[in-house]
Parts: sequence; structure tokens; C-alpha cells
Amino acid sequence: MQLKTLAAVALVCTMGTAAFAQIVPTTGFGKDAVGGGAGATSATVSQSVSMILPQATALHLDVTDLTFDLNLVGGKDNSIACVYGLQDTDKVDQLGDAFWSQKQSLPLGTSYNLSAQSWPNITLNGGGAVTSYPPIKLDDKGELVRGSKGYFVCYKTFFLQTFSNGYTFDLTMKRSDVLDRANAIKSIYAQANSCDTAGAGTGLYKIGATAVHMIPTNLNFGTTGSRTGGIPGEVGNAAVRSRCGYKSWLDYLVVVALPVDGEAAGTNTATLEYTLTTTAFTRPQ
Repeated sequence: MQLKTLAAVALVCTMGTAAFAQIVPTTGFGKDAVGGGAGATSATVSQSVSMILPQATALHLDVTDLTFDLNLVGGKDNSIACVYGLQDTDKVDQLGDAFWSQKQSLPLGTSYNLSAQSWPNITLNGGGAVTSYPPIKLDDKGELVRGSKGYFVCYKTFFLQTFSNGYTFDLTMKRSDVLDRANAIKSIYAQANSCDTAGAGTGLYKIGATAVHMIPTNLNFGTTGSRTGGIPGEVGNAAVRSRCGYKSWLDYLVVVALPVDGEAAGTNTATLEYTLTTTAFTRPQ
């Protein structure tokens, strides 16, 4: 009677509503093992347990239409903010090997801060907040604030979730639209910040037709499921789990910045393409 009761195992899934699945006993795999015998007071048998996972790489993008609506600047929508440029050109720096020897670009000298404590909210650095479009500010005396008609940069963020069960992976980003056309967004800058390393550097890359590596070579290790639990043995694992959630997908907060410096009225567009590649399914030596 007891064996019959154990033969059906109910698995409860609590994703919204309870769902039940039944499994039956596994039989007939491998050679039989027999332990003990007549006169024995104990018996031991051994069993080999295997778990077979197919190689898997996946992306989940929730925001497939990212709209920078300048009608909403000035606090009308807290998912977009714009700041005046600190200079009339981008601040460009050559990065080292860990960053694929790419160039970091700060659009019009603006940037953002992201800390582990503020995750997933960012703070912008620039020449003051833009509160209207077209950009202009008057002081308390009704006089024009110097520089308030200048070029500015708008920022938005969203989540891109990654899944890889390999040992290393690479996330790249590029523009897949035709840049030389009417109403094309002229310049786009972006960065991807993983939930487990929030607080690391937050420079931006200028995105064009050539793919840009978004993850430094010292932070592209997996599996993604192991990353959400924090690096084993390091302090702060509970904080990592709090930001990343208890799941196998690793969240990246993608920051996108668009300079506004002379675009025509109407809907200006671009198409961004994200690619996740598992670069090693065997443990690196």
C-alpha cells in the first residue's frame, strides 16, 4: 500500500494558479544492483545519477518599441529624462583589452550613475535638466537662462534578459537600419549593466552598423543562472539575489541615450539588434 501511494508524485507549480503533474516510477535503466544477502546485517547499492541539459542560449526583450517622446520631458513621465550637454562634442576615450579595445563615448559629455543601492534607477550627469521642448529656460526675473537653448541628451532604460548555460557568453548590439535616410535617428549610445555587477563602470558606446561588445571580457562568464545567485564565496550574495531575482535568466539594464541636436519634426527612427552568443560550452582551461 505504501509503495502504491508513492508511485504517483504530485508536483505543484505556483505560477499564478496551481498546476499538477504526475510522474510514474522509472524502471529498467542500467544493470540491477543487489546488496546484502543471507546473514547480512546491512546492504549497500550504488546508483549513478545524471542530469542532461541541452545547450541553450536565449534572449527576452520586453520593450520592443522604445519611444523617446519629447512631449513628456520635464517630469511628465519618469521613464525619460533629458539633460543639457556639458560640451559641444562627445567625450571619447580609448578603452583597454577588458573592454574589447573599444571606444567609450559620453554624448555631449553627459553620463549616468548606477549603484547597487539605486538599482535599477539611474542618475544623470549633465548641464542641468531639460524641462521643455524646444529647450529654453527663464529665470525668476523672466530673463533667459544662458545655455538653456543648447543641445541636450535624452535617456531611457529597460531590461534585457539573457539565458546561457555555457561557461562564457557575449552580448553584442548594433544598428540594423539604414542610417543614411530621411528621419533616421542620427546618433544612438547605449550600455548594458548586469544586475549582479551593478555599480561597475557606466560608460556608453556609440552604436552603429558594426556590432559592439556590451560585456567586458572579465564579466562574460556563466552560466547566467549561477550569476543571479552571486559569485560563490563572495560577500553580497543576498544583495545580488535581491536585484537579480531567484531565476536562471540574468537581467541587464540597458541604458539608451539620444542626443537632440537638430532632428526634423515627426517620428525619427532606428532599429537596434541585440545578439547573445554562448562562446564556450566546455569549461575553459
